[in-house]
Amino acid sequence: MQNYWGIQVKRIGILIIAIILIGGTLLSNAQSQQEVNVTIEGYKFQTSQMPLQLHADTIIRVKNLDNVRHDFGSQMFLNTLTHVESDGVVTYGKGVEGAYVNSGKEATFRLMLDQVGRFQFQCSIHPDMKGEILLLIVDAV
Repeated sequence: MQNYWGIQVKRIGILIIAIILIGGTLLSNAQSQQEVNVTIEGYKFQTSQMPLQLHADTIIRVKNLDNVRHDFGSQMFLNTLTHVESDGVVTYGKGVEGAYVNSGKEATFRLMLDQVGRFQFQCSIHPDMKGEILLLIVDAV
């Protein structure tokens, strides 16, 4: 009987270690994802973002609250592997210019930024609509 309990304790220990390792992996994956939210309202882009880091999975969510269709396009997508979901259509690859976002709808862009800078975006339908996403590295003083 002692052997039985020893084996059971060993199995429970292995199970707990596996759960900790899997949980740590999920946690580290969740932490490596960053998000930028862009709202279109009143023919303007309103951007809210956390400080962005290089080489981290980046999600840009664009929500159109206007009653007309807008475009969200940027040069940042041209040389970067980009995954776009908009109105049930998925576009994937390099050379993506942007996506049209219908009234009341949302588009999601997933990419990995590999250089610092100001990434400008605009609406090709309404050329006066412009905005930017900043990716800066700040050194500790």
